[in-house]
Amino acid sequence: MGLTNDDYLFFKNVFENAGALDRITSFVNTTDDPPVERLLVPDMALTAAEYFAVEENKNVLVLLTDMTLYADALSIVSNRMDQIPSKDSMPGSLYSDLARLYEKAVQFPEGGSITIIAVTTLSGGDITHAIPDNTGYITEGQLFLRRDTDIGKVIIDPFRSLSRLKQLVIGKKTREDHPQVMNASIRLYADAANAKTKLENGFDLTDYDERTIKFAKNYSEKLLAIDINIDIDEMTNTAWDLLNSHFSVSEIGIKAELVEKYGNRNGN
Repeated sequence: MGLTNDDYLFFKNVFENAGALDRITSFVNTTDDPPVERLLVPDMALTAAEYFAVEENKNVLVLLTDMTLYADALSIVSNRMDQIPSKDSMPGSLYSDLARLYEKAVQFPEGGSITIIAVTTLSGGDITHAIPDNTGYITEGQLFLRRDTDIGKVIIDPFRSLSRLKQLVIGKKTREDHPQVMNASIRLYADAANAKTKLENGFDLTDYDERTIKFAKNYSEKLLAIDINIDIDEMTNTAWDLLNSHFSVSEIGIKAELVEKYGNRNGN
């Protein structure tokens, strides 16, 4: 929706080079096309997904990008219809309009499923804007992407990303140490953010502060960067390596039996 010609060709070339064009159904609206057509694209894509999921028992992934431009088209149409605008000039029905699409994600008992990845860009980086705000209330979870100036890459921001269903699988479908490794890593990553604030305000850093900053940089490079593609066990092992290389056992704060079982793989 609202793709520039460059972006359209990028998607097309990526799919061609991956040899995946025969498995993809695309509905494309470019910036040259009327904005009102953007309102039709998600429904057409999801209708095609429903056919393959219900009739063919396929597992279908639906990529909707960019929902911000979809919502902008909603705003244009509603304003032309003289509807009273709501927050950020969006129509008052924005929540329902988005929910109607997002809530078509489903897994059928007899097979077949629809998974939706909806990409939403932030207007001026404002996460409180009506579009990401409503999206955050509807969807199961969000990955918040931002550029990390320390490593010069786009990373998944652990503070603004969330999953409402992770408690159903983490430590159950995944390894038992996964929850504690995750919590310890994010706590230390938060300490690094506090240390950076101290540095920016001219305060002296302690040895612990300096180690948290180094940890945060390595954590971003090896785990949070979006070009990282490793399985869940390798991810957890990498986190252990980072924790062990920067902190003592007491600073990590993970149960002793888990440290003994998983944290001493290299005899540390």
